[in-house]
Amino acid sequence: MQVQGVTVTVSNLSQAKAFYEKLLGFIPDSYYEPTRWQSYKFDGRAYFAIIELAGFQREAGADIVNFDVEEVEILWDHVSGKVEVEAELSETPWGSYRFIIKDPDGHRLGFVGKK
Repeated sequence: MQVQGVTVTVSNLSQAKAFYEKLLGFIPDSYYEPTRWQSYKFDGRAYFAIIELAGFQREAGADIVNFDVEEVEILWDHVSGKVEVEAELSETPWGSYRFIIKDPDGHRLGFVGKK
């Protein structure tokens, strides 16, 4: 069994696209207008996508989507001060480095890599 993909609900597709594409550098892939679903390209078989739901309000939760990144420190330097930070860049117990931010709807996103 393998994860096929993850789709998270957003309240404003334009705002979310700006966050994921312009700030984080995600590369758009397929878009399906009837449901306002946007997927993003990644290495491997799994995908990450966003889907708009008008009036969506996220409840507090502990869920998180983690992304492996080649240069975690460079990404951290790029986004810190521009996003809501839950956990600053720090070493994990398993020897990698990770930081956690929130997207405009409050989804927790972790970025993990070697420093």
